[in-house]
Amino acid sequence: MKKNQKRIHRREFLENIGKAAGSSVMFRAFLAMGLGSSLSSCGSSSAEATPSPSSVNSDASTGLSSNSSSQQSFSLGEFTSQKSPRPGDWPANSGMGKSVTILGGGIAGMTCAYELQKLNYSVSILEATDRAGGRNRTIRSGDVVNELNSSQTCMFDDHNELYFNPGPARIAHSHEFLLGYCREFGVELENFTNRNSAALLHSTSAFSGKAQVAKTVFSDTRGNIAELLATAINQNALDSELTSTDKTRILNMLRSYGDLNRSNYKYEGSSRAGYSGQESIGSRDRDTQISARKLQDLLVDEFPHWATNHSEGINQQPSMLQPKGGMDKIARAFYAKISSSFTTEAIVKQIRKISEGVRVVYERGGVSYEIESDYCICTIPATVLKDIQNDFSSEHQNEITSFQYSNAPKLAFQSRRFWEQDNSIFGGISYTNQDITQIWYPNNSLGANKGIIVGAYIWNNNAAVTFSDQLPQQRIDSAILQGANLHSNYQNEVSNGISVAWRNIPFQLGAYGLSSASVLLTPDDNIFFAGEHLSELSGWQEGAILSAYHAINELTKKVHA
Repeated sequence: MKKNQKRIHRREFLENIGKAAGSSVMFRAFLAMGLGSSLSSCGSSSAEATPSPSSVNSDASTGLSSNSSSQQSFSLGEFTSQKSPRPGDWPANSGMGKSVTILGGGIAGMTCAYELQKLNYSVSILEATDRAGGRNRTIRSGDVVNELNSSQTCMFDDHNELYFNPGPARIAHSHEFLLGYCREFGVELENFTNRNSAALLHSTSAFSGKAQVAKTVFSDTRGNIAELLATAINQNALDSELTSTDKTRILNMLRSYGDLNRSNYKYEGSSRAGYSGQESIGSRDRDTQISARKLQDLLVDEFPHWATNHSEGINQQPSMLQPKGGMDKIARAFYAKISSSFTTEAIVKQIRKISEGVRVVYERGGVSYEIESDYCICTIPATVLKDIQNDFSSEHQNEITSFQYSNAPKLAFQSRRFWEQDNSIFGGISYTNQDITQIWYPNNSLGANKGIIVGAYIWNNNAAVTFSDQLPQQRIDSAILQGANLHSNYQNEVSNGISVAWRNIPFQLGAYGLSSASVLLTPDDNIFFAGEHLSELSGWQEGAILSAYHAINELTKKVHA
């Protein structure tokens, strides 16, 4: 008699693959079963597909915070505002005779100024610091980092290619508006390598605490999962709802996906994992394949599995880019376009509603000034804005007061490029479950003798707070100690460390917004709000630009109401 077998339908089989191995493998199985052909009848071309409004998440389509209400079209004569507003949507010369004060000279504020000037608004920007860009900053030799309780001077060698981006440091290929400004302003770009198979994955509790070359983990994970699924199919653990053709196609897909043995569908290791001694240069064993790791060895709780999928995120996928010479090339290019409207070291003290407009009181050089305008766009971070005297509505003030920010700090060292010269790592990121979280290898000047290595980028809030509360030298010491668990020669190689703890930076007090905005997406009489924290893309410059467009659109509606 045949043993009773649980019957699994195609849908359940595909769902189980998705749970075990992720959507990429599930989709491969989907295609292998011949089900992908049905996509073409639904308009698979992105150029042809036009999803109905009801089928599209408004967050993705508008770029606004997930709590925002869907934005309706409105008519102003021949002008109609669209979803996800942008330059070209607003009436020409619509700002004639109107004035706007913009608070904050970061990317959001400068985007507002640049686009409003093109619409013939009279624009003034007040920036509390002595430079443009906000968290778009590049640190070079001699630059000073002032925190609330410390001051550091950058001791890098004086060289154009030795710099540190402590804020935004990469641009996703889908960030079309930021890339458009780079093109318009002549900001030259180069590739940013987000995922490098030669980089390292490290856990203090896995593989005896020894860092693993990423490609070996990627290859062994895929191979073991593919073998597991192939075994299930060959042993008829799946029911008759999967046809023999289905099984053949899936087995062929799994053999290719996991580099399985062609005859028995076993994972016995793969050349994809690299060769013996590859973690350092000089190996004479290029013909020696690394022994395969078993799946159970890869399932240690503390191992950074999320790192294997980090570059799959929509804003982390290749290709990624960076400006040549530092991220502040973008801020400087913006500033060049609106410099005549820009006032630095202007510390806002009050934001007041007046009849038909707004009055802003600010200090500069110890002297108090006032500026009145028809409208105001405020891009000041909520962490700072909550303590500025204002006439905001209680609803707006409550959301400002409760807004949460990431504390994510960064730290960088100057070093001989040992990662290139000794380990064949050219760009990319290594991951660890230690507090430092990441080590970034520079993408510029590959092959040079010296470079700037990011020795910590900390997302976990508790770790970020602990790091931020340390004195600069304590941060350096702890980063070196942890970095040595990935690179044994770390302590002897890195020097001239410098860190930025954004929660301690005056006029910032946080790295990027975490809360979902709602009320702040609406105007408070003639006051509007913008900033990356008010966008679906919080933490990204593209988000700052999207929020600027939203503020301009809301302003346009009010001006032409």
